[in-house]
Amino acid sequence: MKLTLKRQAFDKILSTLGEVIPSTTVEANFKNFLINVDELNCSILASDGNLSIQANIPLTESNIIVNSLPGAIQVPAKIITDIIKQSKAEILTLELVDESLLYVSDDLSTKYELKVINALEYPSIDLSSNSSEKIDIKMSDFLSLYNCTYFATATKTPKELFKGINVSANLNHLTFVATDAYRLAKKYIDLLEDHHFSVTIPLKALSTVSHIETKNDLTLIIDNNKVLFKTGFYTISTKLYNGDFPNVDRIIPNDIVYTLEVNTKELTEAIARVTILGNKKIQIVHSDSGIEILTKDPNSGNASEKLPEATFSSNDYFSIICRADFLLDAINALNVEKAKIKFVSDTRAFLVCSDDVTNIQVITPVRSLEE
Repeated sequence: MKLTLKRQAFDKILSTLGEVIPSTTVEANFKNFLINVDELNCSILASDGNLSIQANIPLTESNIIVNSLPGAIQVPAKIITDIIKQSKAEILTLELVDESLLYVSDDLSTKYELKVINALEYPSIDLSSNSSEKIDIKMSDFLSLYNCTYFATATKTPKELFKGINVSANLNHLTFVATDAYRLAKKYIDLLEDHHFSVTIPLKALSTVSHIETKNDLTLIIDNNKVLFKTGFYTISTKLYNGDFPNVDRIIPNDIVYTLEVNTKELTEAIARVTILGNKKIQIVHSDSGIEILTKDPNSGNASEKLPEATFSSNDYFSIICRADFLLDAINALNVEKAKIKFVSDTRAFLVCSDDVTNIQVITPVRSLEE
């Protein structure tokens, strides 16, 4: 095998694939990239056993590949990535001398002799699917779905499903939903065709897709126990979480009593100022003197700020406490100048929304400002 490439383009590809390489693994081969060159393509595969990503680059892709000879090899992922990042050369050549030695050289003066492993020792990874359940969407639509929901996934929980995003299709909608049991984020887009499925995809897989730099559309292929994503010359395959995702529609409050309309820039800046004290919980208060954001910290003191542009739908006194970061995430996900925060009571989950009905954020309040 011999492969001569343009370094900067190769660096971007390996950086994308490198997100999948595990930091610890019982399968040592998953620490490597599997590189295979045939008469038509150069494929580079990375996997951790559950999540896999392959770049399948046509040899005619002159912006990346200069020339090549067929062959296959496993290359240590960290070492080859660091070599490419540190190099100042424009062109790099990878040449397999024998089954266990790879020369890596540039067009300047640097040369490496790397110990490598036979390609046949790499675990079998299936990136194929016979499923007819395919959806083509714009990458910009995928990013909108992902960016409006990913932050609501759980990081520490025994409930595996809460560590992923539920992706479902029904009634010409493609919907992403995430929850950690304390908040919920839901976003959908319209589809031209009607599809019916519901799967929960690990967050890491969706994050990997979101980092791919491409102008191409994205194809989702839903299989029995996995999902494939295809865009450009990348194919991503991930196993799914088992089980039925909770019915989130019953969590979304409908019996609204109070509505707060607020300028999002004014609100986010006020939250940033009052939480300087250290307490990341805030109290939203409506009284005769208007709308106020306040907090207190037993070690630092108290802070408050009024929101002069905010309006409240009632003359009643109202107060509710929530985590500031949850509210900021929800506001940022809306990406609007003015938001509506809708309340049922001071103990019930409340709705953060805008005129865009496709984007819904729900937050559970907390009992007190005390840490």
